[in-house]
Amino acid sequence: MAKKLDSVCFRLYICDEEGYQKSPNILHKDGQWLVQPSYMNKNWSWRPYFLENIVKMRNEKKGILSDLYSDIETGETIRTFSYPLNNKEYIFCDLSYSYLYENEALL
Repeated sequence: MAKKLDSVCFRLYICDEEGYQKSPNILHKDGQWLVQPSYMNKNWSWRPYFLENIVKMRNEKKGILSDLYSDIETGETIRTFSYPLNNKEYIFCDLSYSYLYENEALL
């Protein structure tokens, strides 16, 4: 799936409804996708949008696009698209600023 998203996102990961990361990060860097297992079991529920978006996705059964925010690692302004995979797991796709800029309706 990551290869089909080369021009759209730079990072993918799966979390459960409590915020625990259940997959490694899949990071697009220097033209290739890298697996970062060190992110497994990290908890992201402290992020301002996380729990609210989980509830919305659970209730509405559709994806959510976060507000703009500054990525912790890159400092870049990004948005995250999240989508329910099943009743307990959600995929998160971090969209780069360059993609957002090229598709200005997303800014």
